[in-house]
Amino acid sequence: MPVTLRDVARQAGVSPAAASKVLHGAGGNVRVSPEKAATIREVARELNYRPNRLARSLRKASTQTVGLVFERFGSIAEGPLYYPYLLDGVASVLFENHYRLAILPEVDSEDAWGTLADGRLDGVIWCKYDSGRGRMPAEARPPIPVVALNAGSPLKVRGLVSIFCDNECGTRLALEHLAALGHRRVAFLMESGEEDTPDAVARRDAFLLWARSSGIEASDADVLTWDREARQLGEWWRTAPPHTAVLAWNERMAAMVLRRAAEEGLRVPTDLSVVGYDSTAYCDALTPRLTAVRQPIREMARAAAQAVLGMIRGEDPPQAQTIWPCTLDVRESTTSPARR
Repeated sequence: MPVTLRDVARQAGVSPAAASKVLHGAGGNVRVSPEKAATIREVARELNYRPNRLARSLRKASTQTVGLVFERFGSIAEGPLYYPYLLDGVASVLFENHYRLAILPEVDSEDAWGTLADGRLDGVIWCKYDSGRGRMPAEARPPIPVVALNAGSPLKVRGLVSIFCDNECGTRLALEHLAALGHRRVAFLMESGEEDTPDAVARRDAFLLWARSSGIEASDADVLTWDREARQLGEWWRTAPPHTAVLAWNERMAAMVLRRAAEEGLRVPTDLSVVGYDSTAYCDALTPRLTAVRQPIREMARAAAQAVLGMIRGEDPPQAQTIWPCTLDVRESTTSPARR
């Protein structure tokens, strides 16, 4: 049988409250002399006492664990750095505050809040929260602190804190950059299986909304959806499309375009300019170096972790919607279009 706190107290000749005070730091009103404290610690070592963390969590109604919901978590070893930046931002805050991080690949779409509030987590950071898949009515308040990270656009869920980048402004910056170079037809590239991912949808909608005002023709026909490896590029290019540039919804898809272009003998950016989204250090490792909209991934992730910890501690939540600005990093994958 495992050694209990009562076993230690009995062997040391003290009360369980005194043993808890010395070994757990509990019981602020309990006084224990230095001599008794040394005896308690010695007995605990002799008996190989180990605290029952689960029992302590139940007593404190706290697990010291924050869940990170990422329903479409991709490979973090491919090269793109979106996931490492995000995990680094979240973990750096949680670990500094002695909290554990649990990654959840899915939740029950029929009862999302019930799944998350089953006692295992103190709070949740939900990446790319999709209110459609979450099936949570706007009037229902989350039962535990929840922060939505990179939800793409403002959410209307009572009690839910949302942190995301300004996808609309970022997309406008990319379009204005291409228009200034002389591009008049640009294709927006989505990814098969990610068509309803919130930030992909927000960027597509911004493309359709702002392309014309930037001097670029755009319609639904200019939105392409290719597989994860962008295998359709060669066939698409052989149809002689009017597009002279591609704006991909993230840096991974943009990198796939660069790879396929090289295989097909296309010169980037002479034949085709390419722009991505995220703009991590990965973009500098590509050939050519990728022009991309930069969103402050690590800073947003840190802000999400700080917000959820504050709410767990009973502090007033931050403002319901926090939008982080985007910038554009111009590198070598864009130039003026060649005559075709």
